[in-house]
Amino acid sequence: MTLKIWSMSKDTPVHNLQAHNKEIYSIKWSPTGPGTMNPNATLLLPNASFDSTVRLCDVERGVCQNILVKHAEPVYSVAFNPDGRLLATGLFDKAIYI
Repeated sequence: MTLKIWSMSKDTPVHNLQAHNKEIYSIKWSPTGPGTMNPNATLLLPNASFDSTVRLCDVERGVCQNILVKHAEPVYSVAFNPDGRLLATGLFDKAIYI
């Protein structure tokens, strides 16, 4: 599955990321980068998939910098703490990983 990051001013994709082997179910912008509580941290776009992985994509560079692979089930949700230092993932079987 492909994850596209678009430029709203140009109405074209800025990055096309080959993200997962199955459908992407959830994405969430990190509360990091310019104009946030954590302006020096990288702006990330984690995306959760039915392939039981979460990929952390660097929005500016257009690359997936980490892949979280320890999930036993498809991942349905991702959420950051307020400063973007911690990421929680939720699975359909009610498991939560932090």
